[in-house]
Amino acid sequence: MFEDIDEFEQLDYFKLAYKQVTGQWLKRLRKSERPDFICERPDGSLVGIEFTLITRDPESSSWDSILDGNEYMNGLDGLEITIEAISAKAAKLKEKNSSASDWQLPNSSILVLSTPDCPISEMENYLGNGMREELVQTCDESGFSEIWIADHTEVEAYGNIELFGLFPAEYWGYHPNNSRGKPYG
Repeated sequence: MFEDIDEFEQLDYFKLAYKQVTGQWLKRLRKSERPDFICERPDGSLVGIEFTLITRDPESSSWDSILDGNEYMNGLDGLEITIEAISAKAAKLKEKNSSASDWQLPNSSILVLSTPDCPISEMENYLGNGMREELVQTCDESGFSEIWIADHTEVEAYGNIELFGLFPAEYWGYHPNNSRGKPYG
């Protein structure tokens, strides 16, 4: 279950998937608060990694499962929560100009939207219906150097995650994990 995965494990899953997509291995230097981790790129530059969770509240999740048999969140709801989460994290990142800000590497931070409750495939269905433009604009205005959705819905079965690149444009799209093994061992 995702609840058993801590931020260090989220980072490990992300780093492996990120290397597969970008070819870059991110070396963890230290745990932080804002962002969650400070990592080093192969060229020696530093990058922050901030995780945020995209999920339904536990009560809605339970009722959806019991009443409708829905194991996962609806893709449109997932996309709307994603846009809200990017905006909320962007507001915190933009506090960098205030004297109270404690955000490290505000000009070089990756936002990772972890989704154990909504497969990428569910959200992807809605990106062609006008939601993409809103999402691209939200990402562009966020201040993050990169934004990724990390699909954790099959971690338990496959032991890895898949990514959807939201920003910058060169990473846009679904990036399946080619190292997936057989489910359940």
